[in-house]
Amino acid sequence: MKINNIFKLIIAIVVSELAGIIGSVFTTPSIAGWYAGIVKPALNPPAWVFGPVWTILFALMGISAFLIWKKGLDRKDVKIALGIFIGQLVLNTLWSIIFFGLHSPAGAFFELIFLWLAILATIISFAKISRPAAWLLLPYILWVSFAGYLNFNIWMLNKATGSGQVACTQEAKQCPDGSYVSRTGPKCEFAQCPGENNDLWKTTTDSKTGITFKYPETLLTTYIHTQDWPPQIQVLNQPFTCTEAGSETARTGITMKRTVDDRTYCVTKESEGAAGSIYTNYAYAFPLYSTGSTQADKKTAIFTFSLRAVQCANYDDPQRKACEGERETFDLDSVVDRMARSIVIK
Repeated sequence: MKINNIFKLIIAIVVSELAGIIGSVFTTPSIAGWYAGIVKPALNPPAWVFGPVWTILFALMGISAFLIWKKGLDRKDVKIALGIFIGQLVLNTLWSIIFFGLHSPAGAFFELIFLWLAILATIISFAKISRPAAWLLLPYILWVSFAGYLNFNIWMLNKATGSGQVACTQEAKQCPDGSYVSRTGPKCEFAQCPGENNDLWKTTTDSKTGITFKYPETLLTTYIHTQDWPPQIQVLNQPFTCTEAGSETARTGITMKRTVDDRTYCVTKESEGAAGSIYTNYAYAFPLYSTGSTQADKKTAIFTFSLRAVQCANYDDPQRKACEGERETFDLDSVVDRMARSIVIK
C-alpha cells in the first residue's frame, strides 16, 4: 500500500467516525435522562450496545469510502459516489440531533427513511466502482433498518408521553419555612409545602416480624410517587455492615453509606426507565434499635420499597423547572430515618 493511500484510509475513517462523534454530543446527555424514561420495544438492545456497534460501522464505512477514493477523484463516477456518501453521513448525524437532541421519535423516523434511501443509493453507486466497497456497507444498512424498527415502535409506544401539558403561570407561594412552591400538575395547583399534612403519617405493623413503625401515606411531592408502599421491613440476625459497590446503571444497582444525624444507613438502589418515568427500587439497611434504647441490637433491619419519578424532560417550563427543583431538594433519607426511629419492637 502506498503512503498516499495510507493517508487516504486514515482520513476516510476519521471523517466517518467524526459523524458519530458529532451525533454523540446529542446522544450521550439523553441516554441516562430522556431515553431511560421512554417506553422501548421488546427487542431494544441495552444502551451500552450502540456505542461499540456504531464505532465498528463507521470504521467499515470509512474503509468502504477509501476503496472508492483510491480509484481517483479524476473519475466522475467516483466524485458522484463520494458525494452521495457524504450526504448520507450528514443525514446520519441529523438523525441523532432529531431523535436524541429534540426528543422527537416521529421526526427522526421520517428523517431515517431518507437516510435509508441515501445509504441504498451509496451502495448502488459504490457497487459500480468496487464490489468490496459496496459489501462493506451491508452491515450498515441492515443496522439502520433495525434502527428504523426501533424508532417506529418507540414513536408508537410514546405517542401520548408528554402530550397535553398545561402551561401554568409562573406564580410562587411562600411556605412557612421560607421556601417557595410553584403551580404544578394538570390543574396548575400549588405544590404542597414541606411539612404540610403531617397527619398523613400512618402506623403499620409488619405481620412477619411484629415490628410497628410509622410511615407517610403520601410523600407530599408532585413528581415523585410511591410505588410499593408502605415499605416492607426485614430483620436479619446479624450485625449491621455496609460495603459500598456498584453503580446506578449496573444491573444490581449501587450500594452506598448514608448518615442521618447519628445513624448510618446502607442504601442500595436500582433504577429502570419505563413509560416516561424512572422506577427505583430502594433497600435501606440499618442497625435495629429498640424504642428508647441507645444501643443497637446485633440485628439489621431493612426497609424495601419503590418510587416512581416522572421524567422532568417530559414537561415544558415552568413545570420542568419545578420538577427538577423537586428532584434536587427531595430528602428521602430523612423520610426513611423518621420511619426507622419510629420503630416499636414487641
